[in-house]
Order: sequence, then C-alpha cells, then structure tokens
Amino acid sequence: MFIMTSSEENRIVCQGQFSEENLMKEDFNPPVDYTKNCSGFSGARFIIECGIKLKASVLTVATAATYYHKFYEDASLDEYDPYLIGCTCLYLGSKVEDDDIKIRDIINVGINCVRRGEPPLSLDPYFCLRDSLIQAELLLMRFLGFKMKVDLPHKYLLHYIQSIKDWLGNEVFDSVPIIQLAWTVIQDIYHSPIVLKYPPQVLSASILNLVVQVYGIVVTSSEEVNAHSWFTILHPDCTTKTVWEVTAKIVLMYKEEDSLILSV
Repeated sequence: MFIMTSSEENRIVCQGQFSEENLMKEDFNPPVDYTKNCSGFSGARFIIECGIKLKASVLTVATAATYYHKFYEDASLDEYDPYLIGCTCLYLGSKVEDDDIKIRDIINVGINCVRRGEPPLSLDPYFCLRDSLIQAELLLMRFLGFKMKVDLPHKYLLHYIQSIKDWLGNEVFDSVPIIQLAWTVIQDIYHSPIVLKYPPQVLSASILNLVVQVYGIVVTSSEEVNAHSWFTILHPDCTTKTVWEVTAKIVLMYKEEDSLILSV
C-alpha cells in the first residue's frame, strides 16, 4: 500500500483542521444546552466542543471520545456525571497523545460549556472539581483496563484518500472537496459508539464510501477496482456488506442528531 510522507499527512490534517474550525460556527452547530441533555450523544458533543475550544489535536479528541463511549458501555449516566467523565477523558487523552493541555484549562472550558455566560469558578470550587477529576482519572483507567492507546482510523483514512486520488486522477479528485468532507465526517462519528463496534479500517473505508456517494463519484479506474467494490481492496475487513452497513449507520447518526440534542 502507498505510504504517505509526513509532509503529505500534515498537509491533509491541516486542510481537515480548517473544516473542524468551521464546525464551531453557529450556523452549523448551535450551542447545546448541556443542562437539559444527559445522553451519550450530548456527552460526546461536549468532549468535541471542549476539544475544539482547547485547540486539542483531532487525535486527542478522538481518543477522549473513544474513552467516553468505552466507559459508558459498562457505566450508567445516572451514576457518573457525563461532563466530569468527559473532562477526565480529555485530560487522559491529552496525556496519551502528548498534547500539552493543562488540567486548569480543561476544567475552565468544561464549566464554561455547561454553564454558559456564568463567571469562572472561585478557588474552593475549582480545587474541589480538580480533585474530583484526578480521582475520576484512576476510575477511568480501571474501566479501560489500563489499555489507553487507541488504534484510531485517521491514519488509515489518509492512506485510503491517497488510493482514491490515484484511482480517480487529479482532475476528478480536485473537483470536489473529498478531503474536507472526509475529515469532517471522521470527527463527527465520535458522537456515536459506532467507533467501538468496527475496526478503524472499516470506519475509514465507510467514511470515504459515504463521501463518494454524496458527490456521485464512481470509483473505477483499473481492472482490479472494476472487479470488486472498490473498498474491498483496501483491507480484508472491508467487505461490501460491512462497509455499506457502517455507511448507513453514519447517515442515521446525522438524522438522529436533532432529536438527541437540545440547543440553547
């Protein structure tokens, strides 16, 4: 398989980061009233919003959201505060991904997202919350079985994008914003526990399958690709049935968003 150079990967990540910043525009994502929401979806949205405001890397946010979904596979939203756990996931994820984010900033941004427009915490409540977060970190690691490194789909997506570019040719590939949409979708899927259910290679192939469907692109540029559904060439787990199943679940996630999130 074609291996990208680090400069090519950085270029694509930077292009994707531009799309990520656009996600904060109110036209796309109106502010969520987290005091009226208590669901796995809103908790994941909280992590993503905090991560963007903290300027965390996309890998840190993805790792944190994976921790969050893994935690609530075995825990109850009624038993553990999703926003404390969300901040804890960001804190631990930033350590694992070597992202320099201070615990103070995570707490302040987290409080600001939940209590929009209120003044910052005074010292006593701040240190109380800080202690709670540090204790929750150990609890989180136990729930994870101390397996903190996550095999994320991002690196596979970058390689698969290059394969798509080779098959389509520069003219077709550059005619539509494949990279930007794919990078947006890969961040959006962390709203859903779907990221725990399928291998990262399948998630990446499904994202690209959705993107080419959106733009009406037919991926056929060689005998090898013509003979199969194009994504089956990328990885043995990327069967036609599985990729289309995941593609449908991603579409359903977007359809369910309005019913799962209450805006301010």
